Amino acid sequence: MLKLVAYQKENILSNSDIDYTGLNPHLDHNNLMNRYFDSHRMKNYSPKTISREKSFLKNWFELHGPGNRTMFTWEAMASVTGRQRIINYSNALIDSEITIKTVRSYLGILSQYFSYVLEFPYFIENGVSVKIQNRYNDIVQPVSEFDLPRHVYNGEQLGIPFDPERLYELYTIARKSYLAGARYPLIANRNYAMLILAGESGLRIDEIIHLEVQDLFFESKKVQTRHAKGTRGSGKRARITIFTPLARDTLKYYLKIREELLQGKKESKLLFPSRSGEILDYSSAYLALKKIEKIANKEGLPILPHFSWHWMRRIFATRFIEKFPHQLSVLISLLGHVTPNTVHCYIRHSEAWMDKKIIDLLNKDFE
Repeated sequence: MLKLVAYQKENILSNSDIDYTGLNPHLDHNNLMNRYFDSHRMKNYSPKTISREKSFLKNWFELHGPGNRTMFTWEAMASVTGRQRIINYSNALIDSEITIKTVRSYLGILSQYFSYVLEFPYFIENGVSVKIQNRYNDIVQPVSEFDLPRHVYNGEQLGIPFDPERLYELYTIARKSYLAGARYPLIANRNYAMLILAGESGLRIDEIIHLEVQDLFFESKKVQTRHAKGTRGSGKRARITIFTPLARDTLKYYLKIREELLQGKKESKLLFPSRSGEILDYSSAYLALKKIEKIANKEGLPILPHFSWHWMRRIFATRFIEKFPHQLSVLISLLGHVTPNTVHCYIRHSEAWMDKKIIDLLNKDFE
């Protein structure tokens, strides 16, 4: 992929028609980039997201610069050459055979940055704004919506990891085999409680690991997350979801042993802390789920290898709508979305469930 993109770079930006004498384009370019990522912090983007996007943009501009220097923002947004560069870059991504999801991610990061610059097309110098076009050249959005491949969830091609109606079978195996054979029972109980809460509430794993004890409401049968994913970049939004009887009973027991998990070393408000009392890292949560998956496969519950914490959220959505088919608006709220579009993608009925519904419809049709 890098070779293809570099080849196109030489054809498009072999010469620059901008005279940089007396100017400091590197400073101006960095000025734009720093302001852009400052806006990310104000929108409560996670440090992980900021770091990932910053690294990508830095590498992208360095790769596409003429000669041995980095490309500057206004060069990338030039009306003709900027657009052609994106077309060539898109083709290079597709030719490299990376996933559609990754192509969308790369182009999406570029598009978002260029949109920000179009919204705020100036530099700040000693409290005075200087427009980009007055100093360098006119700019446009070089990434078109037609460049973005249609959104496809890659896991759909692999199928559902396991039938949603077998969720309680997974719980049983986790309780009897995972907990019973755990080398570190306190950690295993924490992971088991996380599994139950994920499947019974529809919370994201990022929301679960940031939960605090005070976010559980046993009397009103609700769970609160104050670390909900931002809607359209507006930042974290708190929301309430359901706290089922199974989840309540599981968490009541877990809370009795939670203090032992910390070994009295450190106080923590977190519901599922690490042994040191800090936020549990993603790799630990991932490895815990993979261990449960391995045991389930061994116990006769086949689970496909692309199973993830997010699939617990999808299974929650599927089971909810199967039980309450006329409560889509409630499900949207529980999942923290604003439109049904994404929620519809979450719902993944098993083949057996679909076959039963088809037979029911045919039987009613011929009564």
